Amino acid sequence: RYWLNLTPSDIMWNTSDTGWAKSAWGSVFTPWICGSCVFVHNMPQFKPEVIAETLSRYPITTFCTAPTAFRMLVQHDVSSYKFPSLKHCVTGGEALNPEVFAKWKIQTGLDIHEAYGQTETVRL
Repeated sequence: RYWLNLTPSDIMWNTSDTGWAKSAWGSVFTPWICGSCVFVHNMPQFKPEVIAETLSRYPITTFCTAPTAFRMLVQHDVSSYKFPSLKHCVTGGEALNPEVFAKWKIQTGLDIHEAYGQTETVRL
């Protein structure tokens, strides 16, 4: 609830594949608990332009993707796109370098909120 900052009026888009725990937490459990809508997009392959166009076209308010995806998005330079509904961006997994945080902020005006979860802390 606090990291994703979801409310019943939010639309959450998590690009995580369904084989990852992040998909369960970011696309099912947390939005369900918070009463939020979940946006689903069939993307067989990651393409920054498809992500940017989707964020521009649909009223997605919360966006979660892997750090590698954020790196690819800022390299694509999303500053020419407008994301009218987007207000909260999150990532997790591997660490995101400071340059990507800064470029995303410059290109979109939004911060990326980074965290780690159970899949990053469990060791056998």
